[in-house]
Amino acid sequence: MKKVIQILPALFAIAVGAVTGGWLVRLPVVHQVAGRIFQRGKLIALVRQRGVFEADLRARHQEKQFRAGRIGEDFDEAERVALRDELIASEALPTNAVATNDSEQILIALRHQFGDDRQFRAALDRSGLSQRTLRRALAEAICGEQWIENQIASQVAVSNAEEQKYFEQHPAEFMQPTRFRARHIFLAAPAGSAPELMQAKQQAILDIAVRLGRGEDFGELAAAVSEDEASKTRGGDLGFFAANRMPAEFFEASEQLSPNAPPRFLQSHLGFHALQVTDLHPARPLTLAEALSEITALIVAEKRRSAIATLESELAQRARFMVE
Repeated sequence: MKKVIQILPALFAIAVGAVTGGWLVRLPVVHQVAGRIFQRGKLIALVRQRGVFEADLRARHQEKQFRAGRIGEDFDEAERVALRDELIASEALPTNAVATNDSEQILIALRHQFGDDRQFRAALDRSGLSQRTLRRALAEAICGEQWIENQIASQVAVSNAEEQKYFEQHPAEFMQPTRFRARHIFLAAPAGSAPELMQAKQQAILDIAVRLGRGEDFGELAAAVSEDEASKTRGGDLGFFAANRMPAEFFEASEQLSPNAPPRFLQSHLGFHALQVTDLHPARPLTLAEALSEITALIVAEKRRSAIATLESELAQRARFMVE
């Protein structure tokens, strides 16, 4: 009975404050008591007369986990601080109309990540979320993102002078790597295959070497016997490629061949290859025109990070809040 008497003033203050906007509802102690009453945990922040509680942190964490497909993982202190700041900033955002169409589309996309609707609902249950809660959270997130983008739009514009300056200051970032054009005849024998398969494919690549040595056309032979379905219709042509597009052993073999030299036979972790280099583009610096789209994206990303950080700081300062 004594406990009930102690919490009645807090409930009364919340009710009165909600109606009148009075000073009582702005007191952190009132919201701390309310958090205990309604089992929302510890008060973390007070923003625009609204409390942000431990339960809100957990709910936001569950929502993010669900969207990322990671359910049941705990969050560490760094993630806790990030979630706290995100909640404070989102509470301080102006209230806009809810983008229901966009949120519904995202909800549908999330649902499609599961085998069927039953699995989707089961995942929601494990996360402690309802479709209504998730839909509302998505809509609020979309509205917040749209408002933020509108606020920072003028700050992320990039001038020609900025693009030129970045290009001149970061020459190493804008190099066209060495690229080879090659064709191959491929016999699949992935690492770990049965010994008898490896032996059969090794013998087959030796037979191909003999046929090429007798003067058979590389392209015609590739079309006839290669097991690379993507390239065999082009006579084994792989187009131009750099080191990041090919297995290391394949690219290293390409580096040792001159254009149109006799083919080399090698084994990669994928299988056996008859490899012939047909053209070579040496490494060279990109021109500004070639690098422009990448430069613009890099500058915009950096400006956006800075603008959002400044905006979040301003929102937090505008809002009345108490951090744990």
